[in-house]
Amino acid sequence: MIAEAKLLQKIEEDLDELVQIAENCITATNAADENSGLEESQLRNLQNLAAATDSVLALENFISYQMGRKKIPDPVGQQILKDIEQLGKKAEELAGGNPEALRWARMELIRLYLGFLVRKFVAERKR
Repeated sequence: MIAEAKLLQKIEEDLDELVQIAENCITATNAADENSGLEESQLRNLQNLAAATDSVLALENFISYQMGRKKIPDPVGQQILKDIEQLGKKAEELAGGNPEALRWARMELIRLYLGFLVRKFVAERKR
């Protein structure tokens, strides 16, 4: 628990960067555009899956599946996958070589990212 608390503190220090990554995904891909084909429910489903699993591969698989079904547009899905990879690298920095801490930090970063992603999408879509 102490390790998680320290990691959470480190994550909090970089929260602005995390918000920026999520917001850039929405703006750079025009995901909130009415014609993008992306619905809030798809992002909420992804967020719910992230809350229910500790598996990054399961999340990546779900994103690919939704892209294949045309429920998540390819540019949006590809950017989310790139962002997840970037968050994995950030988690490696934070975990300092501890595999258990790495797994926890990576999922925590992804969960926070997806929350910011949904909020930015809704904010832009409702304007």
